[in-house]
Amino acid sequence: MKKLIAILLLTTGLAASAQAAVIIGADAGYLVDAEEEYLSARLGYAFKANASLVHQLELEVGYSKQEDSGAEGEFIPVTLNYRAETVAANRLGFYFGAGAGFAVTDVSFAGFSDDGTSFALQAFAGVNFKASDSVSLHLGAKYLWIDDV
Repeated sequence: MKKLIAILLLTTGLAASAQAAVIIGADAGYLVDAEEEYLSARLGYAFKANASLVHQLELEVGYSKQEDSGAEGEFIPVTLNYRAETVAANRLGFYFGAGAGFAVTDVSFAGFSDDGTSFALQAFAGVNFKASDSVSLHLGAKYLWIDDV
């Protein structure tokens, strides 16, 4: 199985604001390197907003399972992220951010298996569409790095 060094994710997501400052989101994406799907969910808090930018802190948990030539790999990254979003004047804006955390990995091949925890980093950016006062749709890309799987 290839060493998971860099994964580019093309993601689409949905974020909803349960209250004025609480953010709940989910993403579905595609791992370009591994050619597998990637799902994640996040819970965040908008801690500072001004006329043009909203700052958020969020906890994100992802999941992907990969199979290649008899080998199976599963990883679950957990990251604490900073996200900044522009305030959409005409419903269209952009977002960017980064996060750090860990990834739980489980790899098996020909009856042998190994699991562990590795350091993980990510960076992301994209565009958002404000569908209503409390719902936004996102389209973007994410770079996920997992150390030494």
